Amino acid sequence: TRTTINFKDKIYVDGQDITPDIFYELLLSKNEVPTTSAPTTGVIVGQIEKLMREGCNSVIHFPISFGLSDYGKNIKNIVDSLIPNLDFYVYNSKTACIMQGLFAILAENYALKGYTAQEIFTKLDDYRSRQTQYFVVDDLKYLIKNGRLSGITGNIGILLKLKPVLCLDYDGKIYTTEKIRTFSKATERIYEIIKDYTNNKKDVLYISIHTNKYDEAVKQKEKLDNEPNCFKTIISTITSTVGAHLGSGILGIVAICLNEEEKEIFSRVL
Repeated sequence: TRTTINFKDKIYVDGQDITPDIFYELLLSKNEVPTTSAPTTGVIVGQIEKLMREGCNSVIHFPISFGLSDYGKNIKNIVDSLIPNLDFYVYNSKTACIMQGLFAILAENYALKGYTAQEIFTKLDDYRSRQTQYFVVDDLKYLIKNGRLSGITGNIGILLKLKPVLCLDYDGKIYTTEKIRTFSKATERIYEIIKDYTNNKKDVLYISIHTNKYDEAVKQKEKLDNEPNCFKTIISTITSTVGAHLGSGILGIVAICLNEEEKEIFSRVL
């Protein structure tokens, strides 16, 4: 199921009508902050019915963190009322974007191995406990317009050229940890934070995340590749739906400390 991105002159279905690269070009060219809409009930039910026709009698859904959207909190009751003969589960991954997809990959593999839904959730909870994410926003205006920063605080930050270091915490909410004067110093700071988090850890999956910062993401990946505990490093553009709220000019790092079973799964698919 796809979220829609709503500009004044056109509505796009994320991942279907528009790619992240094109979205961020539009974001820079248009003097507006788009809104987003969750998939309609009809779209969700249609997708589930398609899965049931293919033989599925249980479905696990991985929405964006409940701390970022109420969508995931409400969808289970809606689906249960409309399709009572289905075992429908909603798992709060407390994360977003590519990280949601990684949860789904693990769940699929565990299901194929015969784990029950509750056993899968227990394993995913453990996986979630071994990851962290920090990022820096270069342009605060999107966060201000979306209400993520108060106007006064945000405008002071713009005037002082402050770059907030943001964390997606274990509860799946975004909060500011530090405010640093320049973007380069702020990105160096998140690298230091990630190194502290992964100190004495092994087999770390690093994700260099960005919006309109591809060159910087590549340089960041090269640094992370040289970490002695690096299992693998990948680059991911933040999905358009999330970028509509955070804006352009983001650079961040996700660090996930893997166990042996997760390593085996991700070595085959990443």
